[in-house]
Amino acid sequence: MNTTSMSVSVILEWENATHASQDRPRQTLAALRTQASECFSDTPSFPSNVDSRVRLPTPLDLIIPYDSNEVDESEVRRVVSEFITESESLHVRMIPVGDGTYCRQKNAGAAVATGEIIILLDSDVTPEPNWLASFMRAFSDPRVQVAVGNTYVDISPGDAYSRSMALTWMFPLRDTEGGLRPSDWFYANNVAFRREILLSHPFPHTPGLKHHPATLLVRQLEQEGITLWHVGDARGHHPTPNGIVHFCQRAIAAGRARAFTHDSVALSSVADWIRRDALEVGWYVKRIVREGAKVGMHWWQMPAAMGVTLAYHLLRSGGSLLTAAAPGLMRNRFEL
Repeated sequence: MNTTSMSVSVILEWENATHASQDRPRQTLAALRTQASECFSDTPSFPSNVDSRVRLPTPLDLIIPYDSNEVDESEVRRVVSEFITESESLHVRMIPVGDGTYCRQKNAGAAVATGEIIILLDSDVTPEPNWLASFMRAFSDPRVQVAVGNTYVDISPGDAYSRSMALTWMFPLRDTEGGLRPSDWFYANNVAFRREILLSHPFPHTPGLKHHPATLLVRQLEQEGITLWHVGDARGHHPTPNGIVHFCQRAIAAGRARAFTHDSVALSSVADWIRRDALEVGWYVKRIVREGAKVGMHWWQMPAAMGVTLAYHLLRSGGSLLTAAAPGLMRNRFEL
């Protein structure tokens, strides 16, 4: 069996750790510690169905950027030290970033990364076993310049809320097939680049829109003919919004971002957004009925699940309406 060696940096932004439950970043750190040790081992163990092995020739380079204007480094260090210590398989660096918004933290981490491969992972996305090895194995194919992991909503709580969000929020369902295939999209919470590609294609700066830079980067890569490759085995689960307040904030923020990505907003645009949201609710209600079993949803959970998606889309429409009516008011609010 062939073994491929490549050095890897993982950039773990810390912004999402401030919104998620305290357990999420801890789970993520624990998973990274375990997988770094497995891939650094002289005899790494991988599933029997793989035809090649991968190995870290140097310790995993874990970079944790954080907004030094908002977060106390001692708190980040305290959480990290519970699960991560310097070892032969893992090296940790914490990078203060002034005004370090989501994508700025990722750019700052990339600028100091040493790995041949740079993986962007969010602090609230917990990798499944073999996540790291799956990314490394994908880059053993010389065609792969950008590899997209499978981020899905965590349904382990087993309630109508988590199962509804798995079917109706922005993320796809868990990839049960795995494999490598072309993609036309990525979320910046679980994606990997060859180092030279990311350094030559940093996330653009879009004031007030924290996640829009990822959309712009996808378009840029597409225009330059750089293929995105979906790695179905590089799975990680994302939590649902943490409580009702965070749920409302995320929905309103989605509507706000939709409005601010347009140079000008006409009444016809607002009406079109509301119409689309209404159509989406109808589509998702049907999906809950047809595909609820895929996420273990019971029939008695379906009415509540439909209520969740209705509430989300009403709030998203409200966010767009409020932004269109009072852009100055919304300029520095709901930047999630």
